[in-house]
Amino acid sequence: MKIIPPYQITSEILNLINEAKEYLILVSPYVNFINWDRIKIDIENALKRNVKIKFYTRLDSENYKSWEQIEALGIKPNLIKNLHSKLYFNEKSGIVTSMNLLTSSNLNAIEFGAIYNTEEELKELKEFVKKYLEPNLEKEKPNDEDLYLAKEKFQIVLQNYLTNCLEQNVSCKWNNGSLILNAKNQYNLSLDKVRNNFEISGVISGIEHDNYSIFTANSNLSIVNLSLNSSSIQANSKKSFTTNNFDFLTVAEKKEIMNIALNFIIELAEFKSYCYINRKAIC
Repeated sequence: MKIIPPYQITSEILNLINEAKEYLILVSPYVNFINWDRIKIDIENALKRNVKIKFYTRLDSENYKSWEQIEALGIKPNLIKNLHSKLYFNEKSGIVTSMNLLTSSNLNAIEFGAIYNTEEELKELKEFVKKYLEPNLEKEKPNDEDLYLAKEKFQIVLQNYLTNCLEQNVSCKWNNGSLILNAKNQYNLSLDKVRNNFEISGVISGIEHDNYSIFTANSNLSIVNLSLNSSSIQANSKKSFTTNNFDFLTVAEKKEIMNIALNFIIELAEFKSYCYINRKAIC
């Protein structure tokens, strides 16, 4: 085993690809070959030499671009949940590294890598693949719904989801970094730029403001903190999310936020209806 200087890791990986004659194992959870034509050409040339290539990458709905780029090379990706290992080897040598096959890692990151080229070391790499990767292969990609949530803009996803669930036309547009919803009432959705927590607020009238305690007493929104200002009721998520950009949320986070928004809109609509029907009694 020999440690590779960070600036040399990419060239060693390319050498390994170009020197492969029998087989090539590529294990990279995340893949991005955009603006990195050299590696694509080298892999394609290996295929032309009839090198048997196995490419392992991470199975996450959000990681669909990785396996799509592998498929574009004419290689069937081997998908594994929770994959974090990065290693590359052929019949003569191998590299264990911190580096994913990403354009950004190639250009900017300070990575660690080591060359393994003895017979015993290569045997250990093959045993690792056989023991820990092959048994965990997933036969299917994420379902169409999860891929849709991963690929589509959140604004469109949310608008379609609420339109279907509420059985009414819902419009959704951006305004100064927030999403403005119209669903028989106006709602504002945002992610805090510092804490990454989600907030949704709905416009209320004076009588609704005065009877805010009725809303809180009947609310089932246990995963948010409710608050009141002069013209709206607000709900802030008690948890923080992984990013403050709606489009970059994980599929699970998008589902969670969509569910919070739906339940908040339903509860506020019911509260407004209650205040209207009982206007005389509560004035």
